[in-house]
Amino acid sequence: MNTLKTFFILFLLFSAPVAAQISFSDSSLVFIESLYNNGQYLSAELESRRMLEQSGLNDATKVQIEKWIAFSLIAQGKSSSAKERFISLLMIDGTFELDAVLTSPKILSVFNDAKMKFSTQRKNIAIDTSRSAFHQQTERSIVSFRTILFPGWEQIHQGRDAFGYSLLAAGVVSLSSGIAFEVLRANAREKYLAAKTAADISSKYDTYNFNRKAEIYSFTAFAVVFIVSEIDVFAQSEVNVQPVFSSKNGPQMLLTVRF
Repeated sequence: MNTLKTFFILFLLFSAPVAAQISFSDSSLVFIESLYNNGQYLSAELESRRMLEQSGLNDATKVQIEKWIAFSLIAQGKSSSAKERFISLLMIDGTFELDAVLTSPKILSVFNDAKMKFSTQRKNIAIDTSRSAFHQQTERSIVSFRTILFPGWEQIHQGRDAFGYSLLAAGVVSLSSGIAFEVLRANAREKYLAAKTAADISSKYDTYNFNRKAEIYSFTAFAVVFIVSEIDVFAQSEVNVQPVFSSKNGPQMLLTVRF
């Protein structure tokens, strides 16, 4: 029972400010409506604007405030400004409608103009958004010089950083290794050809042969990375590279290509 009482007291404490805010908003709207009905259009407009500056207003209250500002502006002969207030109202609630029977034809005319302008603005925004998305997609689909210069560069330019940097790193490592082993292979070949004894010839040949194979493997790896990059860009295929571990062969890279 004590727990229930405590919960009830807490509920009252937290709900009291909300109820007070709702009551204040309702009374303010009633006051603004009375100003408007009594022909005090400027006072109704100013009171509405002042109320709109308050924090914590819900959308329904904001819609009513915008409505009374627009009504007051129309009554003062400021139809253009009233149309903008109606557009602000529609931005909050795009389904808002005025009562065609109880609302004056003059107000309805301004409101209908605002609805048309609001609808046009929304269409233009949708068109601009579609064009922007199309241009971004087009820019991504255009193959540039980056594609053939080095693997991964075009993917990074397109914003696919993870895959692009993976290709770039693999390209740098394989190409650098190929160049390094090419230099080592050339030096080892000279030493192998200059060897005199059988033991020295065998030793120098093993070194030369190792560097030669490593050079071939490195440049082959770079060629594979380059081809994967080209396939990804030109064929727009789904390419996935992921590390795998084999108990027999150790760590490897698994390449899957879906056309």
